Amino acid sequence: MCAASRGGLAGAALFGVLLLGGCASLQGPGGGTLQEDTPKVSASKTQLTARSRAIYNVLAGELAGQAGDPKQALAYYLKALNEAPEPELARRVIDIATYLGDNDTALAAARRWVELESNSADAQRAAGVIEARAGHPLRATAHLRRFVVLSGKPYGNSLVLCGALLSQGVDREVALQTMRALVNDFPREAYAHYALGSLALHLDDNAQALGSAERALALKPGFTEALILKAQAQMGMNQTHEALRTLQNALAKQRGDVGLQLAYARLLVQAKRYDAAREQFRDLLKRHPDNTDVLYTLGLLDYQLGRDAEARRYLQRLLRTGQHAAAAEYFLGRIAERGGDMSTAMRHYANVDSGPYQFDARVRVAYILAGQGDLDQARQYLQQLRASVGDNARKVDLYMVEAELLTQADDGAQAMDVYNEALKRYPGNQRLLYARALLADKQGNLGQAEADLGYIIQHHPDNAMALNALGYTLADRTNRYQEALGYIQRALALRPDDPAILDSMGWVQYRLKHYSEALRYLRRAYAKFKDPEVAAHLVQVLLASGKRAEALSTLNAALKAHPGDAELERLKKRLAP
Repeated sequence: MCAASRGGLAGAALFGVLLLGGCASLQGPGGGTLQEDTPKVSASKTQLTARSRAIYNVLAGELAGQAGDPKQALAYYLKALNEAPEPELARRVIDIATYLGDNDTALAAARRWVELESNSADAQRAAGVIEARAGHPLRATAHLRRFVVLSGKPYGNSLVLCGALLSQGVDREVALQTMRALVNDFPREAYAHYALGSLALHLDDNAQALGSAERALALKPGFTEALILKAQAQMGMNQTHEALRTLQNALAKQRGDVGLQLAYARLLVQAKRYDAAREQFRDLLKRHPDNTDVLYTLGLLDYQLGRDAEARRYLQRLLRTGQHAAAAEYFLGRIAERGGDMSTAMRHYANVDSGPYQFDARVRVAYILAGQGDLDQARQYLQQLRASVGDNARKVDLYMVEAELLTQADDGAQAMDVYNEALKRYPGNQRLLYARALLADKQGNLGQAEADLGYIIQHHPDNAMALNALGYTLADRTNRYQEALGYIQRALALRPDDPAILDSMGWVQYRLKHYSEALRYLRRAYAKFKDPEVAAHLVQVLLASGKRAEALSTLNAALKAHPGDAELERLKKRLAP
């Protein structure tokens, strides 16, 4: 039977019978056709048997893939490749091995493909990327250089593609070393320098990105993408003024360049100059009223700025274009929810049927139901949603939302039941254990909190959140201050600028009566994060240090920002004359 269905692993087509020459005729060693009535010499008979086995293995591999067994599919395809070394079989093995994360098999197949088809740009590209992922920069460079040459002039697109491919799943230093070597092979190609700079920016090497952008501009003045890259690198180096000036100067010379103006407007957003950014986007929309990306960005920007009426107009206009429809529905739902129109919000959320906001839109419905006092319906809805999603991480999210709604409703006992049920299904899950520990601490169950956080730390010793939470809990709830200090020191070493950890360090130093050290950490924490709990800690340490006037001014400022906060109000009564 020659007919074969499409499908299989990762959506790839079944090509076995076609690539091997079909069922009715097979080629002999001299390229002639072996018909059914052709006398078969021994060599031909042996080859026919090998090809027949290859065809069988291709079909078996495809069926295994369709049955959801990619490992078995890979085994069959490897057999087929050994029986009939064909470029397309090597490609298929690479696809399946990459899907499975079997890097050794993918590497062997890539090398085989290049042996079989050395003048194939696709083969050279695949081999270059896989060699880079295997940590072989010299081999990777040789293959990618060949890929660029085989792709033909102009080389720009293929060089940029090399940089993009090296940004995915390749060790940072290997990626940069490989791309630098490619630049050395094409030193007069502006796009080579641009590709290296883009890769460096992706890998947070802003200095390399800036240098590469400037070299690209020296070769190709006015190169829009390189100008944008230069500004992005400058922003990454905290050179905000210089970054904005780079694009301002470019726009002065290249008026009407939509790409430059879009980049400039986005840079203004990044610099938190929202009003100026808004004006740039409005100008772009005036000149390009059909640009849905600008319309979408304006809607989101006004939403973030709390300009709900303007945001609604832009998003409704966007919705009429049919572009970014799911995102427009989601943010229209958020605007309606923020305005108290829950029925409209739920209608918009129901229309979010795809895209990155779909899951959150469904979850928002549960929050609305709970907020309207129908907690039971909200829980039932979440449980039905949990049964319908296949992703375990999403299932965990939904357990946590259900527990959070119960906690907000002051039903800590049922919330704990939800966490316990979830952990039976997903034992050792860090997020669930962490959330259960925080709830246990809130309920005064120190043993449970310590056990859960200790389990996380034992199995994931670099979990800074768990280290900090356990350290703070011990400092706040017990007199085991030295033990608490050890956990917090480990957390701070992992995240030296995290305000929550700085606050914990200040608090444990206060417990140890090291007031000057406590003040140093708490002032840093409060400068980064104007949280009422951090403010309360700082006020208490200021009082303990004899700095009553500063304590009072800090408290008053915190109360102005957070009126009614229970702990701050308690401190206010304590400081009352």
